[in-house]
Amino acid sequence: MAKKRTTRKKSSGKRRTRKATPSSVLYSVGVLVLLAAVTYFGVSIYGLFAPRPTREVESAVLVLNGCGIEGVGLRTTRYLRARGLDVVDFKNADSFEYEETIVVDRAGDMGAAIEVARMLRIPNVIQQIPETPLEDIVIIVGADHSWLAEG
Repeated sequence: MAKKRTTRKKSSGKRRTRKATPSSVLYSVGVLVLLAAVTYFGVSIYGLFAPRPTREVESAVLVLNGCGIEGVGLRTTRYLRARGLDVVDFKNADSFEYEETIVVDRAGDMGAAIEVARMLRIPNVIQQIPETPLEDIVIIVGADHSWLAEG
């Protein structure tokens, strides 16, 4: 018995593109939703393990207006005092070019700074410890101060 040979057609040089089937689109959407859920839960769990304040005394807070809008420092001070924080002073920052609000730990107690940042729903927390800090936490209010209107 002789085998029948089949010949392949030569391609015309054009690439065949696959059409997206409903199942492949559904798979892609499912992967994106799963990724978003994992990210959300990861960020939520971080709050359980973040450092807690280590000092028993109330932190002294300084508020700096870093966006240049008149009255933002005073409004922030009132907002924080209404929530029980010890705001010792408010004034203008060295620049009005701050795009985002920043919470700065000046006393070596990152836990306290993170608690203040959570209260304000601010993701930016840094640590700068001078030799003789006059305040424990500095909040530089940036152009993203819309959180102030929400509270």
